[in-house]
Amino acid sequence: MITLKNKTLILLFAICTLSFSCKNSPEQTEIKPSQIAVDKFQTIINSMYQSNPESIGIAVHIESPENGISWSGSAGYSNRETKAKLLSYQPALIASNTKTYISASILRLQEENKLSIEDNISKYLTQKTTDLFKSDGYDVDAIAIKHLLSHTSGIEEYTNDDYINFIDKNKEYRWTREEQLQRAVAVGNPLGKPQELFNYADGNYLLCTEIIEEVTKKPFYEAIRNLLKYDELVLNNTWFPTLEAQPKGAKELVHQYWTEKGWDSKNMDISFDLYGGGGIATTTKELAQFSYHLFNQNIIEDKDVLKLLSSKVKTADGKNNSYGLGLSIGNTKGFKRYGHGGFWGSQVLYFPKLRTSISVFVLEKDMKSTIIKNTTQKLVAELTNQLYLEDTIMTENYQLYKAKNTKATLVLYPGGGTTSKETKKEFDIINLANANNISVALMNFNRHLWIDTLTTIRVANELEQLFKENELNPENICIGGMSIGGNVALTLSNYLHQSQSIIKPEGTFIIDSPIDLYALYKSSLKDILNPNLDEERLAEPKFIIDYFEEAFSKDSLLMNIAKVSPFTQEKNHINVSNLKDIKLRFYTEPDSLWQKINRQTDFESTNAYTIQQVAKDLIKENWNQFELIETKNKGYRSNGERHPHSWSIVDANELMKWIKK
Repeated sequence: MITLKNKTLILLFAICTLSFSCKNSPEQTEIKPSQIAVDKFQTIINSMYQSNPESIGIAVHIESPENGISWSGSAGYSNRETKAKLLSYQPALIASNTKTYISASILRLQEENKLSIEDNISKYLTQKTTDLFKSDGYDVDAIAIKHLLSHTSGIEEYTNDDYINFIDKNKEYRWTREEQLQRAVAVGNPLGKPQELFNYADGNYLLCTEIIEEVTKKPFYEAIRNLLKYDELVLNNTWFPTLEAQPKGAKELVHQYWTEKGWDSKNMDISFDLYGGGGIATTTKELAQFSYHLFNQNIIEDKDVLKLLSSKVKTADGKNNSYGLGLSIGNTKGFKRYGHGGFWGSQVLYFPKLRTSISVFVLEKDMKSTIIKNTTQKLVAELTNQLYLEDTIMTENYQLYKAKNTKATLVLYPGGGTTSKETKKEFDIINLANANNISVALMNFNRHLWIDTLTTIRVANELEQLFKENELNPENICIGGMSIGGNVALTLSNYLHQSQSIIKPEGTFIIDSPIDLYALYKSSLKDILNPNLDEERLAEPKFIIDYFEEAFSKDSLLMNIAKVSPFTQEKNHINVSNLKDIKLRFYTEPDSLWQKINRQTDFESTNAYTIQQVAKDLIKENWNQFELIETKNKGYRSNGERHPHSWSIVDANELMKWIKK
């Protein structure tokens, strides 16, 4: 057994897990971080830079006051030509990250009862701007401020290829906001009526800065400084270059590059992205601190107004755009996060569960997406490991990720031919589970379409040994599995409830498993008669048929399969009746079109169809804690391949709630 213990723990304070409900004083951000944490964070940045030296430079800040962390780090250069070292506190242009500042300013004005985001924009725009948009067919009396903030106004994006090409040839051209709004009108007619569709467009935010000026009677950049409490929050290195003087004490702006175009931010007039769609320059520290303060009620104090920031404006086309009011909404390592990215290579994300903001700068635009994503994922994993992981234990039979203050344990069995290694790769659950005080055991037992009684007893004994050796509480255990691993989970859980075992699972779930083995056998017989299937596609059904017919004589096949299959509809037989009164879930993603195109299989031959049929029987038989969870377009492998037979169809955050329920 190999035990990998964390040698140093970060001092923990009480973690408040409510998204935007706990107000903290600004002074809390000045906390000296653990040196060990610093070393590990810096190692991640160094490794990322060494693997990607073309990125020029990478800078990061982690703001997590409750966890004792306010730390900045960097690697690489601030100037590609002179090789000047990139300093962690050097400011950079954050481009579209500015949109969150603009949105927060609008909401501050609502908090002060000076406007409402439900107001029509015609109430605040100048007559000249109103006439301009009316001339192109826009109904400015129907467009509300919230439509601008959510990019659902129908306004076309002016920063198209023609715009980029013009900038490329005229790098020192000085743009005005009026010119850019004229371009927004000139590029095309309205894309639709307000709230018909989502279309990301900088013009929306240029109009917002005009609204801010009309309401405050100040230049928008001055008004923002007051509305967002820069002085109170000590944001002394945040400003709009060329519109405001550089703050005293602020370091020199870094060079930001777009090598494909030969662009260097220091050799251009930045007015092409200055008037609300972008424009702010700041440090990684102040960007992360702004994000942290924003979501912890230090800027917008009214909780109901703050919630509007993450609200989505539904569009008539029914599409989910994952965008709130000036920020994107998504998940990283299973953790919900709110934030924004920027043109040159900046991003900030706030993680409510971790009460943490992480900002990243990458100085080469061409490499920003991959590096920012990978860096953020690694930092989140390291942070959660230090905060929530007590121990990692690896043996021949399992990998155990033991959470501090474990309240529950999740046991996962892999799909056919895979091990704990593949489970960890395909199901990004460990960090999130540990943060919820849930230990995770990734089992290696596989290659069994079913398990007989003796095998079940052996597997149960191995699981008991895991709990005893690692001093895990045998209460509140959930067992799940992917594909044939789901069959193992069902059979094992059923046995544990009827035996004298100390382990009594409170929940069991399967993910697209062949829970009726006779139905699987019949669909395999059907497949081998299909003349449209090639030899590669026929390998699986041939294997399944041979597997069953070698294990059981053909004349008693149905009877023998019914003895080991969790369910056998042909005989109306259930082998896992002990699970009737515990939490039970079947996950599946019915996608008949994908099955037809990629596997040349009709829907009635899929696991999803069988699961649906068994689910109907369980509901009819009053399995009151049973749930059928059918998903749509969630099935993707870790390499990005679309596949409905994937771990990813499980909503990890929702699973955590189910386990703890």
